[in-house]
Amino acid sequence: MLIIAGFACREPYKPSLISSPAAYLVIEGVLNAGTGPTSIRLSRTFKLDDTARLKGERNAQVLIEGKDNTSRQLIMDGDGIYTSPGLNLVLKNEYRLRIITANGKEYLSDYVVAKNTPPIDSLGFKQDDKGVQIHVSTHDDAGDTRYYRWDYDETWEIRSYYFSGYKYLNGAIVPRGPGDYVSTCWKYGISNKIILGSSAHLQSDNIFRAPVAFFVNGDEKLAVRYSILLHQYALDKQGYEFYEMMKKNTESLGTIFDAQPSEIKGNIHCVTDPGELVIGYVSAAVIEQKRFFISNAELQQWRFYQDCPSFEVKNDPESIKAASGLSFYGAILGMGAFITYYLASTPNCVDCTERGGSLLRPSYW
Repeated sequence: MLIIAGFACREPYKPSLISSPAAYLVIEGVLNAGTGPTSIRLSRTFKLDDTARLKGERNAQVLIEGKDNTSRQLIMDGDGIYTSPGLNLVLKNEYRLRIITANGKEYLSDYVVAKNTPPIDSLGFKQDDKGVQIHVSTHDDAGDTRYYRWDYDETWEIRSYYFSGYKYLNGAIVPRGPGDYVSTCWKYGISNKIILGSSAHLQSDNIFRAPVAFFVNGDEKLAVRYSILLHQYALDKQGYEFYEMMKKNTESLGTIFDAQPSEIKGNIHCVTDPGELVIGYVSAAVIEQKRFFISNAELQQWRFYQDCPSFEVKNDPESIKAASGLSFYGAILGMGAFITYYLASTPNCVDCTERGGSLLRPSYW
C-alpha cells in the first residue's frame, strides 16, 4: 500500500505566476549627487521557468527632473544601461526619474531628496574557525543619515598550481617568453546580496563593524590577495524599507520559519497604465567608496585546495600529440641536457586563464 501511495496521483504543480506572460520593468541604480558618474539599469522580469537570460530595456528616454525645473538626460551605454558622467545635483533639492520606453509607455518616480552620504570610517576583517568576515564602520555626527546601504566590486589574484615554462604550439613544445606567462591572473566580481544598516534605534548615528562580505575557509578569493571596493549610500526610511523587503523576499525564503513573500512596492509608477507593477526604488545620494586589501599572509592557515596531478610525457611526436589535451609546464633533462620527458597537468592547474582569470594586472594592484 505504501508503494502504491508513493507513485499514485502525482501531478506537477505550476503556479500561475510561473506562466504569466508579464515582463515587468525593473529599475536599478542611484542618482549620484556627488561628482562621479550615474548609471541606471533598465531590464525586464521573466518567467521562473524561462531559460532566457536577463535582457536590458533598450532605446528608452531616461530623464532626471528637478523640482527647480531642471532636466538632465541619461544616454544608453550598453544593453539597458543608461549613464551620465555627472548630474551636478544640488544637495537637499528634490529630483525624480522619468522613463519613456521604445513602445511609448511612460514611468515616473516620486520626488526624492538628494542626500549627503558620510564617508566610510574604516574597513576591516575578522577570522574565526568558519571563515573571514569583512566589516564596515561609519558615522554621521549630524545624525541626518540613519539608513545605509552598501554594495561592492571585488578583485582577487589567483596563481596556477604549476608555473608554466612551456606551451604546446603547432604540434611541438616550445618555451614561454616573459610576456607569455599564464601563472598569475586576476578575477572580478560584484556583490550579489542586499547589504543594509540602520542606526534608527540608537542614540547616535553610528554604524560599527556592519558585516558586508563573508568567505568560508579555503575560498579561492583569499588564496593570494583580495581587494574590495565598497560603495556606501545614504537612504531615506522608505528606501530602507523597500530594500529590507527585497532582502527578505530574495534571501530569507526556503523554510516554514522564514518570512512569507510579500509584494514589493517601490517609488516608481507606470503613468500609462497605473495598474502595472514596476520594480525598483529611485534614490539620490552622494556615493562614498573605499578600497581595502587582504593578503593571504595576514590570515591563519588559509589553504585553497586544488587537485592537480602531474604527468610525464615522453619527448617524442606521438607521445606529445597524445597528450595535447594537457598543459605542459616543465621538463626533465637527460644526458647532454637533452629533454627526455615533459611535465604536464590539467589546463586549470597550469593556465590561470582556464579558471576564468585575466592576465591584465589592475592599475590599483
